[in-house]
Amino acid sequence: MIGSGHDWTWHEVHAASLALAARLDGATTLCNLCSSRVGFLVAWLAALRRGCLQVLPPSGGHADLTAILKSSANPLVVVDDIKGLQPHWTEHARCLVHMPEVRSTGIPDAEMAWAPAWDAPLVCLYTSGSTGAPEPQVRSLGQLVRGALALGMRLDQDVDGGLAALRQIVSSVPPQHMFGVETSTMLSLVYGIAVVERRPLLPADVRVALEQCENGTAWIATPLHLRAVAQSGDALSNCRVVIASTMPLSPALAARAEALVDAPVLEIYGSTETGVIATRRTARDTQWRAVEGVRIEPAARHTLVWGTHFPSPRKLPDQIESDGQHGFRLLGRQGDLIKIAGRRASLAGLNLLVQDLPGLVDGVLYLPATGVPTERLVLIHAGASLDRAATDAWLRKQMDAVFLPRAIIRVDRLPRTEHGKLPQAALDSIYAAWVAGTAVR
Repeated sequence: MIGSGHDWTWHEVHAASLALAARLDGATTLCNLCSSRVGFLVAWLAALRRGCLQVLPPSGGHADLTAILKSSANPLVVVDDIKGLQPHWTEHARCLVHMPEVRSTGIPDAEMAWAPAWDAPLVCLYTSGSTGAPEPQVRSLGQLVRGALALGMRLDQDVDGGLAALRQIVSSVPPQHMFGVETSTMLSLVYGIAVVERRPLLPADVRVALEQCENGTAWIATPLHLRAVAQSGDALSNCRVVIASTMPLSPALAARAEALVDAPVLEIYGSTETGVIATRRTARDTQWRAVEGVRIEPAARHTLVWGTHFPSPRKLPDQIESDGQHGFRLLGRQGDLIKIAGRRASLAGLNLLVQDLPGLVDGVLYLPATGVPTERLVLIHAGASLDRAATDAWLRKQMDAVFLPRAIIRVDRLPRTEHGKLPQAALDSIYAAWVAGTAVR
């Protein structure tokens, strides 16, 4: 663990987790809300040592967390910064502020060792809630290890120099999410790759973080981070591979990012329910390749997927076109299809096109759920105001005219989660407020 002021050895991390485990008392559920990498990892290992069910909430929001704590047995909330502790949490759980301290490395290995319960349900993650309420997904440590092994084998094939060339991991995504768990926690633990403590978000922060690393760094990012880097135009050094996920990545953006980082951008296809399923180098490949141990088959209105690192089979809402071997193309989701003026299109596909709109900082096409047959799309965006005529002219070249937004709503920022997702309820609220404001005027 490459920290700020001190680089933690694995021995020190395990010693710190041993100290925290002794403070867990009778807790059977540990809610890990630590914001620092070392804090999260120490709490992660402490929970595993004690056999607690470790809960990783979709957010630290009051509603989400309160619902989780109310349904948990003997819950304990662990944070590593007192500023992150919310007073109302104490109404539903015991709360612990724990800042990991470097312990003496004189602790014998025999005291540090423990036999993990590989097949016990020990980690509970939540879906993003982008299409509804967040749903719990419970995993065993063994499943998470097998998922990391599958991802590592793919990186070994696709990274110049193989997995051995990766010296550090710089992650711009939080660890309380399946993508973050797989890439910044389990990949590090399974393969012994050091993780950098800081979580850079802005392009300048990412550039500084990578400059301070060795040549051989994996940067974990979302398409939002890549778009910000592309808009800045700043080249990044020491990056061996970019691993991106949480929302669709356009080939054009992937190509621009590759030129700036001078490394391949690998996109992960997966879900909270499954973890990693497949990858592709988006700038070059239209097809996805399933990772080791995964089999995926199209069905009438969904897709079935089997894997050794998640409960199988799982039903996915995406529709695919298989090449009969290990590759497939994503065709979209049945529930994602919209029909306007007799024309059908994938809303996700349209939004992927919109991401390349000149002048757009962050935006999404939204279809109001009014039930009116003649309802049209709305563009909700953050950043500087867009020129309506120029926007329509550009979009008209990319899509059928019936899908052009009838209105453009500008907000200070889109209500994205830490993982980059846009909850449907949040978009509904923005549209409802805009309609109300329009009616008043």
